[in-house]
Amino acid sequence: MHRAFTFFFGLGLFLLTPASLFAQTTVAEPTAAPAQALGCAIVTGTVTDESNNPLTGATVEVPGIKDAFITNSEGRYIIMTKTPLPRNARLQVSAGGYEAQELVLVNCEATSVALHTLPGTRFKRDGRIKKTSSTGKIW
Repeated sequence: MHRAFTFFFGLGLFLLTPASLFAQTTVAEPTAAPAQALGCAIVTGTVTDESNNPLTGATVEVPGIKDAFITNSEGRYIIMTKTPLPRNARLQVSAGGYEAQELVLVNCEATSVALHTLPGTRFKRDGRIKKTSSTGKIW
C-alpha cells in the first residue's frame, strides 16, 4: 500500500511539474481610459413648439440620470447633476401631443429644441389637448 502510494504520488509530481512550468501567467492589461466627461454638470435650454412658442411642462431627461426635469412657463429647463455628464450624453425631450426628440449633447452650451405636433393632435383655444376618439360611441 505504501509502495503504491509513493509510486502514484511520484507519477503525479512528474506529470504536473512540467504543466506548472508552462502555465500562463495573466498580466493585467491596462483598461481603456474612462469615457471623457462632457465637462459640465449644468445644462440649460429651451423647448418650443414648431411656431416657436414656449412649451410649459415638457419633460427633459438624460438617460442614466434618475431625475427628469420639467420646463417652466417660458419653456426653459435646467439640468443639474452632481457629476459631469459623459461625452455624447443623450437628451430626451417629450411633451403631450408632440413627437419626442432625442439629441446628443456635444458641448455645454444652451440647447434649444423645437417639438412637432403628432398627426391628429388638436388643441383647444386655451392650449390644452382636445380628446379625440377614433372608435366612436359604444352603445
